[in-house]
Amino acid sequence: MEEKTIIRAFGLTDIGRVRDHNEDAIHVALDDAYVLVADGMGGHNAGEVASALAIAGFTQYLARDLSSDDTVAEMSEFSSQTLALRDAIYAANIAIYEDALNNTERQGMGTTLVAASFEGARLAVAHVGDSRLYRFRDGFLDQLTTDHTLVQEMLDRKEYTEEEARRSRNKNVITRALGLADVVEVDLLEALLREGDVYLLCSDGLTGMVADAEIGEVLATCGAEPESAATQLLKMANNSGGNDNISIIVVHIDKVVAGQESSSDEELDWFD
Repeated sequence: MEEKTIIRAFGLTDIGRVRDHNEDAIHVALDDAYVLVADGMGGHNAGEVASALAIAGFTQYLARDLSSDDTVAEMSEFSSQTLALRDAIYAANIAIYEDALNNTERQGMGTTLVAASFEGARLAVAHVGDSRLYRFRDGFLDQLTTDHTLVQEMLDRKEYTEEEARRSRNKNVITRALGLADVVEVDLLEALLREGDVYLLCSDGLTGMVADAEIGEVLATCGAEPESAATQLLKMANNSGGNDNISIIVVHIDKVVAGQESSSDEELDWFD
């Protein structure tokens, strides 16, 4: 029997302390070794619809029957694992966009989506928006995704300092989301896994309430127990005000597939 990478994961989503409904959605597919976090937006509860459609559209695409797939192989720097995540986001985007076209009360709805897949020795990531993926390794917490926000663009152009960004009233302005047009730009990332890695996927309901340093402390003390870590982070976000919906998935890498090498010093290559 072929050995596989072994992961443990736990996810939860919570309304928070201020909102009257939850527009976030999560999905943990342990058998298929991928996880998703979506943070919806839009009036008349349309954000809730958008995030649910994103999860459904994504999972249905990955579950399709590939035996009749006659797609021409694509030349790319990325693996088929990563490209599948990208294409699943494309499918989810179309599902949301077409639903909005057919339901005027939901026009303009959208959602973030961050997807991570753990296959063999490779981490594959595809994301749109400001829901994040972090990696905790060797005592260090690194944000692997880059927010698609106005504040991040201003930081990149050095128009904001980090302190100004934290205090900005524009920090929740999203510059890229699923469902707003019939096409969407997806950021992709690949990296090598290492046994003992801890990965955190979350909506901004966590990161807006809990500082990265505090997140790192939790993952350092209980990251090997995903349920304990996720529960503690949720408690901290709510205790800090719970101003938004909160979604958290914690993944621990128990074993990297035999015969595959992992590395501690790989470079992360980013592509749009």
